Amino acid sequence: MQLMRMSYNDLTKGGGEAKLQVYGVGTFPVFSGQKPYTNDPNCTYKPNSAIPVGRYWIVSRPEGSIANQIRGWAVDFWNNSNHSEWFALFNSQTMSDSIFINGVARGGFRLHPLRPDGSGESEGCITFVRRTDFYTVRQSLLRRNKIRVPGSRNGLMAYGYVDVQGDSNFANCKTR
Repeated sequence: MQLMRMSYNDLTKGGGEAKLQVYGVGTFPVFSGQKPYTNDPNCTYKPNSAIPVGRYWIVSRPEGSIANQIRGWAVDFWNNSNHSEWFALFNSQTMSDSIFINGVARGGFRLHPLRPDGSGESEGCITFVRRTDFYTVRQSLLRRNKIRVPGSRNGLMAYGYVDVQGDSNFANCKTR
């Protein structure tokens, strides 16, 4: 099982990058959320903001319906990306990729790289700054045996988990 940690209390100068510690593999620059809420744990209840503080199980990305798979293929073709290589992040409290934060539904959390041209965004995902780093971590995850997530009613299997840490106070959410 692969263990990871990302802390909002340990950002680069200016807050543009967080550090994802992948135990036994390395530490990698990542970011979460769109501006002006990138890497801000105080604003995680806002749409497209950073991933909320908590533990997330790293699981295979759900494929969805045939219609969603076709839509995904078209989006991947247009954006030169490959969603099938991404991982889903399921919150340990809900055992799904959705959760209510301060009364606001958040979800669709993923672990993924930027596009090959360096463009892309994070809508609450953990997004790698460098694609090569994502593929290093991806290979480490795929070499692991999946484990059954403790307490899951549907037999959820995970590669490991990531602890997203930081001081979070919604009253301190300010647009930068």
